[in-house]
Amino acid sequence: MFDRTNDKCGRRVVAAAVVCALAIIIAGLATGMAGALRLRRETPPTQDNMAQYLLEEAAYSLKNSVSALRLCNETDTAGDVGRTALVHAVRAETALECVNGDFADNREKEAFLNDISTVLHTYEPMEAVKLSDKLYECATRFYNSIASGGAFEYNGELIEHAPDAPSAEITEADITSGKELVTTALVGSTAEYVGAFDGHIEYYIERDGKSGYALVCDGKVYEFSFMRDENGGETDEETAKRLALDIAEKCGYGKLAVRWCELVGKSTAVLMCKEYDGALACDDYATAVVFGGEVVSFTAGHCDAVHENIPEPKKTEMQARSGAAGGENGVLVVRTVNGKERICYEYRVELDDGVHFVYVCAENGKQIQVN
Repeated sequence: MFDRTNDKCGRRVVAAAVVCALAIIIAGLATGMAGALRLRRETPPTQDNMAQYLLEEAAYSLKNSVSALRLCNETDTAGDVGRTALVHAVRAETALECVNGDFADNREKEAFLNDISTVLHTYEPMEAVKLSDKLYECATRFYNSIASGGAFEYNGELIEHAPDAPSAEITEADITSGKELVTTALVGSTAEYVGAFDGHIEYYIERDGKSGYALVCDGKVYEFSFMRDENGGETDEETAKRLALDIAEKCGYGKLAVRWCELVGKSTAVLMCKEYDGALACDDYATAVVFGGEVVSFTAGHCDAVHENIPEPKKTEMQARSGAAGGENGVLVVRTVNGKERICYEYRVELDDGVHFVYVCAENGKQIQVN
């Protein structure tokens, strides 16, 4: 049953987009992780339980990565291990969205994944090392919960919250307009005010007998999730893309482009981002999960971030291929590399251990990053 009390509303909401610097790596989610699962399990996952298998694998890999972080004593090695752990946190978050579980129970897990991603993405590598024992303890509890199906409790202990400046007071007019926005965007739904925290207004929502929650922030539906009907069927890829783009626009996030679309069990995860003159801003994204012909969850992140002074590509995709280590059909993307905004071609390369991504600078044709 959904908890309508406000006892957890004081928690800091960290946008899913804090993991955006490595988010595109999850395009290889099913291929890489299912392969690793088969190495450890006699019975490979089926379509019906794929999301749970992927979640368990991501949780296991996250635990191992943050365990390795405890051994790091140099900035470079800590940075490498932290980036690897961040990839697994992103994968776990995506798989969790596709698991047909109790959304209220999953919110503890979502809060943990958001916070550990914040640490791995925004903290200096050696600062993350100082927290590695705590990261490992939480990651172990998270994995044990996923593997056993037991409860998971998380109270924001990974991030020390400094006293915040008082948030702007939420007025009755804000609550009313937010409710109207939710019911308009999520056609056929009803909304009931729950509470407000960190500039977010939370609503209990229902649609076609299925309950859920929605968060409104800055006049947009920042996030929502509904319970799912287990009897719902798969949705074809083109329909899933159309539904995802439509809900993003209704929630207030304008015109987005589909970055990738992945079938996980019976759910289809669609990642969307802005497009600048043909280059996809892959560091900033929104994610929608489509199940049974409707969008059952949506998270906006920072998909509406504004990019300025994007370099002009000087190399064609064909010219850049020489630096792609065998990749073909590169996609032009905008991403931040070592703190600098770059325009580059992204190449998807599948090896025996899974999918990797190679980034080649569109200005000079040189390889600048491999994930």
